[in-house]
Amino acid sequence: MISGLIDILIFASSFLLVLSFLVFFHELGHYSVGRFFGISVDRFSIGFGKPIAKWKAKSGTEWMIAQIPLGGYVKFTGDATGASNPDAQALAELKAKVEQEGGEGVENIFHFRPVWQRALVVLAGPVANFVLAILIFAGLAFAMGSYDRTSVISSVEQNSAAAEAGILPGDKILTMDGHDVSRFTALKSYVVLKSDTDIKTQVERNGEILELVVAPKRVEERDFVGGKASAGRLGVGLDSQSELIHIEYNPIEALGYGVGRLGSTLAMTGTYVGRIFQGKENGQQLGSVVKIATITGKSAVDAANADAPFVKRMQEMALRLIQLAAAISIGLGVANLMPIPVLDGGHLVYYAYEAVAGRPLSQEKQEFGFKIGFALLLTLFVALTINDIGYVSSIFS
Repeated sequence: MISGLIDILIFASSFLLVLSFLVFFHELGHYSVGRFFGISVDRFSIGFGKPIAKWKAKSGTEWMIAQIPLGGYVKFTGDATGASNPDAQALAELKAKVEQEGGEGVENIFHFRPVWQRALVVLAGPVANFVLAILIFAGLAFAMGSYDRTSVISSVEQNSAAAEAGILPGDKILTMDGHDVSRFTALKSYVVLKSDTDIKTQVERNGEILELVVAPKRVEERDFVGGKASAGRLGVGLDSQSELIHIEYNPIEALGYGVGRLGSTLAMTGTYVGRIFQGKENGQQLGSVVKIATITGKSAVDAANADAPFVKRMQEMALRLIQLAAAISIGLGVANLMPIPVLDGGHLVYYAYEAVAGRPLSQEKQEFGFKIGFALLLTLFVALTINDIGYVSSIFS
């Protein structure tokens, strides 16, 4: 009984800790760039709803921790809500003040700033998430290095994609569609989103270079927390005695590694979304807060219950949560860049229109867009929650 309660506590607290940290960093991006331009901020909130704790800074910003810890917002002066949609009445009053007083006292209002400044403030949130991911990847690379194995095949499963392509034990896979996959991490990453797609593959066999065509088969496997996920698979194994490569990084190299990891993750995300529109993926790998909570919480619980000394378990838990934070941070940044009103990407679309047309979209059209955006988000949330339920149930199936 007590053990179960402890697991629940670890599950919930690890998820809330990771999510709150990522939301804080995202909103800090908006806040920091806004304050850099001298823009007035009314409120910085982690969570939604009624405040649990709040305090006021010398700048006049009210900092708040709210009851529902599933997001956060920065509310600039003149905003109607934390989504930065303008308060028409408040802005009309401020415009009247501009006419009467020559603009004094309103130069710090977000909605009166040049469009390029507003765009940078909005873009700063997702960029902050990407920067955080780079720093995490770079920090881990510098502290621990990275490990990989050469793509030398030791076994080939019968009736697998590799077998049908003519790959044999002892082959070293060099390139796929011209991409270097001589290390197994690169090989696996390239194949995972290429199911049922012909790949021109170059292999080395007994010193000779051969050209083969392999089409990875879609298979359903368990991920690292036990949930089912479908992906492209070759059906090959590596010899445990194959060359293990340990790569160490100096600070500059580690930073480059972090940037590379961000770039490869964004590329895989773009590939996956593209394949959804092409009808090659069903979108079931996408998830929302339930899936994030499940993966984060179960990773922490599994580490806490491992058969190892207490210190080792805590170290493993911290490492898992840090690595997940980097991946989720990228996802959070990408999600916020979707061109849906209410999200950062939607605001950027409005600002792009304003920059081209020389005038902002009318208040009525902006408000209509926000309503449509909210409806789209609600629909997307329902669809992703259905995915989440299927994923969570697969862990216990």
